[in-house]
Amino acid sequence: MMASIVVLLLIMAIVLSVTTQTGALFRTTTAKIEEFRSARDAFEAMTRRLGQATLNTYWDYDNPTAPTRYIRQSELRFISGNTVALAGTPAAPRQWPTHGVFFQAPLGFSQDATTYGLENLLNTWGYFVEFGDDSAQRPSIVTTQIAPLHYRYRLCELMQPTNSLSIYSYTSGITGGVANNLSYTGRDWFSIAMNLPDTATNPPRPVHVLAENVIALVILPRLSQTKDPTGTLLAPQYTYDSTATNSNPDINPKNQLPPLLQVTMVAIGEASAARLAQGQGSTMPDLGLGSLFANASQMESDLNTLQQTLTNRHITFRVFSTDVAIKGAQWSRDEVK
Repeated sequence: MMASIVVLLLIMAIVLSVTTQTGALFRTTTAKIEEFRSARDAFEAMTRRLGQATLNTYWDYDNPTAPTRYIRQSELRFISGNTVALAGTPAAPRQWPTHGVFFQAPLGFSQDATTYGLENLLNTWGYFVEFGDDSAQRPSIVTTQIAPLHYRYRLCELMQPTNSLSIYSYTSGITGGVANNLSYTGRDWFSIAMNLPDTATNPPRPVHVLAENVIALVILPRLSQTKDPTGTLLAPQYTYDSTATNSNPDINPKNQLPPLLQVTMVAIGEASAARLAQGQGSTMPDLGLGSLFANASQMESDLNTLQQTLTNRHITFRVFSTDVAIKGAQWSRDEVK
């Protein structure tokens, strides 16, 4: 009987140990899932809207007064690449690491009560990573004396409502309009809104935080696998601009949407973000992002380098990646008509 009791106690101890370990593993796994839930939700929302990008192209004369041929035309735009190269260097304490993407899509967002319910209204939209404080996200009653500013990496969403849509002011060519202003850079339709201060009211900065602790966003426009097995032919330095012209008709982006976007996002845990922020103040933690994601042929090695950096610094992270097929893309050679 004594031997049986000893064996039973041993079995109970083993079962208890296994149960405890299983419970701890379950709690850890659940905590990790919850920690990156907002990043996953943001990634899914971003890729869904990217797939709705449109240029609404048409064929028209190359020169209305002395036409020689038909060419593909559009007043809408699609652009992606290094955010600072696209929109300029932001005012401190903002910083824009890695990539951004900006486009028009029929997302139906309006702040005019007379247009509510029209789901296909056109909007200018965009995504980029911004490092800065949380002053725009906190109520005015919460002062820095009550709670210090939190400096974090954030995935931001640019949302220009239909009633404030500015793209046609730059691209319609209306006599006397902004399109005839020689100071137009070709990117003002999104860069002006991005660079507005958080305190702007007329108009307010049309940017909000989609997810906290997103440190990197990488956008690689691509052709299909059959047309370009390397995946780098269309945007070898990641930059894609639907107003640009390429002498090769097979990869001329002029007024065309890229058929595919390889979208990669890296998010870190809040505990790691808080540790990185200690003693940094408004200075962006150096994760080596400035030297990464400039050459598309090195994308995989750059991503491995970033992951190794985060691992070496004991930072919890998660990588999200997918290929987005843009529904409105009808890629073709740039042919004279």
